[in-house]
Amino acid sequence: MQNMSPHFDLSNNVEIVVARYNESLSWTLLPIFNKFKYTVYNKGDNDRFEKSLVTKVINLPNVGRNDHTFLYHIVQNYDNLSKITVFLPGSTNIPYKFERAKRMLRNIIKSKYKNAYFYGFKTSDVKREFHGFSLDQYAATDPQNLIKNGENILKPCVLRPFSKWYTYFFNDFHATQYTFGGVFSADKRDIHNCSLEKYSKLIETVSTHSNPEAGHYVERCWGVLFHPLNYTKFVQESLCSRITTPVKMGLGL
Repeated sequence: MQNMSPHFDLSNNVEIVVARYNESLSWTLLPIFNKFKYTVYNKGDNDRFEKSLVTKVINLPNVGRNDHTFLYHIVQNYDNLSKITVFLPGSTNIPYKFERAKRMLRNIIKSKYKNAYFYGFKTSDVKREFHGFSLDQYAATDPQNLIKNGENILKPCVLRPFSKWYTYFFNDFHATQYTFGGVFSADKRDIHNCSLEKYSKLIETVSTHSNPEAGHYVERCWGVLFHPLNYTKFVQESLCSRITTPVKMGLGL
């Protein structure tokens, strides 16, 4: 077997994608987080954020919140994704997001940068779980984001509630895993379980407004898009976490 160069950095298997609006990103310098490099998609009107570990900044219009950003990254890099992509919001400093992200990155390091981890919840069927879900109001709870944008009225989805939207994009496709909060990772082979065409159609639903209801539908479907997670390790979170996650209650992040 050929010896691996001592200078080969296994962390290059991992790309961390950050959806940023007005956050400082100072959390990237904290332990565990400071072992990685970051690609930042900046939707704010300034670039006043921590860049010590940022290798790339891509400016985007302020539409679709986190889920538009993550879809955009996948669509633009579909054939060139890193082995593991970690998706994080700029507001990862919020405690429940911070703790999940820290556990996820720690596990990636323990796996020697070979495994992605999808933190979330299991159900008998995602479509049935959120059958009647719809949302009229949503406001950011990150203080830095509220300074810049305090809007709380969502642009209603053309297809609502969730089950109608789900049927249009996925028919009766059966999936059992979902997540909240924009903190997850996936192996590129599982990202490729969904076609580029489908990702491209989904991004159209969150590309015309800064606060679209459809973004909350997409958020509940990352486990559907990556199904069946053959190469990504699924980590079941506690029921308590599911109940207290702000977005579950229709509040902001």
